Amino acid sequence: MSLPPANLTTPPKRKHFPIRPGAAWLDHLLQSCLVILAINWVFQGMRGMQAKELAFRIGLGALLALATALPLGLADLPAPLAAIAGILVGHSVNFLLNGQFWVCARYCRAYRGQALHIERATWDLAREIARLPWLTEAAFIGSRARGGRANDRSDIDLRLVFPPGLLGWWRTNWLLLRLRSRALVQGVPLDLYAYDRPDALHRFDQDEPLLVVKDELGRLHRAFPGRAAWFGQLAGTAMEGRVA
Repeated sequence: MSLPPANLTTPPKRKHFPIRPGAAWLDHLLQSCLVILAINWVFQGMRGMQAKELAFRIGLGALLALATALPLGLADLPAPLAAIAGILVGHSVNFLLNGQFWVCARYCRAYRGQALHIERATWDLAREIARLPWLTEAAFIGSRARGGRANDRSDIDLRLVFPPGLLGWWRTNWLLLRLRSRALVQGVPLDLYAYDRPDALHRFDQDEPLLVVKDELGRLHRAFPGRAAWFGQLAGTAMEGRVA
């Protein structure tokens, strides 16, 4: 796992928390790199997940914990210690392979990103998602949807919608795991979630565009008229969209 080349001209962003610290020292502590990473390690973005993704994450964490604790228990480690070790290891592996490490690392002063790397990753993701015949709805939000060039601390906000049925649940969660694991290795700040329904996108700023990669059922365009725009032809060299 390596960092992309550095361009440290952009200062770290402030991390927004649901609570506002009353003291300046506490605010400074919450904005520190280690605290931000520690908080993300604990919660792993689960506040932003809906039931289908959350169930998979909890189940995967439990399986990883069990796979760690059982060998330790068979090696005569006391059961309570084996259980604690299993939970810590399972939680940490889930954080790395199925989390958003580089998204959080952008709040650290030492983070090193590269705008061109992020823009290329955006196009690669769009092409890959567009080729999946079973996935019907996907869109970019945030800075990638607003257009313009990325900077060294930009991230890629990609949202998927689960297809119906158990197979759709399974495929989508494994896709999330694969894309997040690859983003970790490649040093890509990928902010990726999958929602049970398209109306979950109403939680975001409704004045910002929604850059649609797939909308085979037309639900994204119906739910966000005038806001949804197509990603483009997925074969060019710049991000272009047409307003639906």
